Amino acid sequence: MLCTAILQPIVILIRTIIQIIRQVVETVCGWVSSTITVIKEVVEKVCRWLPWPLSKLCDLVTKLVEVVETVWDWVCEEVITRIVDFIEIVFEYVIYVLKWICWLIDWIVFRLPELLLCLAGLRSPRFMGVCVKILAQEDGTPGVPLEQVQTRMREAAQVLRQCNIFMVVCNIEIVIRPQYLTSTTCNPGGMFSRFFTWFSSRACGCCSTVTVYFVEDIVGAAGCAYPGTDWVTVAAEANGNVVIQEIGHLADLWGHSDDPNNVMFEGPNPGSELTRAQCCVLRSSRFATMHPPCNLFDIGSSHLIGELDKRD
Repeated sequence: MLCTAILQPIVILIRTIIQIIRQVVETVCGWVSSTITVIKEVVEKVCRWLPWPLSKLCDLVTKLVEVVETVWDWVCEEVITRIVDFIEIVFEYVIYVLKWICWLIDWIVFRLPELLLCLAGLRSPRFMGVCVKILAQEDGTPGVPLEQVQTRMREAAQVLRQCNIFMVVCNIEIVIRPQYLTSTTCNPGGMFSRFFTWFSSRACGCCSTVTVYFVEDIVGAAGCAYPGTDWVTVAAEANGNVVIQEIGHLADLWGHSDDPNNVMFEGPNPGSELTRAQCCVLRSSRFATMHPPCNLFDIGSSHLIGELDKRD
């Protein structure tokens, strides 16, 4: 899609710059904090060897260093870090609005003709690039075991084959973020929560790749998708059909089906079937492309035809 193709490099560039700034801030703050700590330890050792009244004067210097240390930590954690977070949050909401503008343009110019051709029976192969991120505890323990995630993605790929869409899992990554393992929600208010902008800013690429975040639990749901974004969340209890249902929501299958055998059935265990019209909506979305994503031809055929990359 032309609009998303223009937007994508801009988004990736700005997100990269924000992350570089964040890393620089964290590095500088850590280095200065370590230096202050070393100075304080040296001053304390010197103070123990000085006679009175120099020792008392030295104690004052130690307290002054402690004050500087406290102020610096506060500036890093509460001022600089919050400023970077604020910039990131504002940027992600701006991009979210721009994506909806692109959505409208793409529907009028590209998707409608492609949808009509699909309904008429033209269904050449399509590829869907997917990036998987498994949220983990502080010690690195994933909220959902890797083997389970691999199984769910294979199930999801099999469902898409009905539409002649080949799912390509570009990479699987374990992300330490314990605060979002069980606290994410799936209601309109979630769009104004920090997890919304955090997931948006850490999504792989922009606009044409789906990022699937696996978490332990989602409040009141097995999976969640916020239309207009490029990511979905999936709970440990969900199967591969839920993964496709949430991707379907991103691709404009907003409503649910009354058929329990359908992927879009509203319930904890949806079926695996897709109608012709649902396939055409998926195939015309920005996530289904005519060319293989993530350098498929450079990384081996194991990624093709819904196969999952076996790398840890």
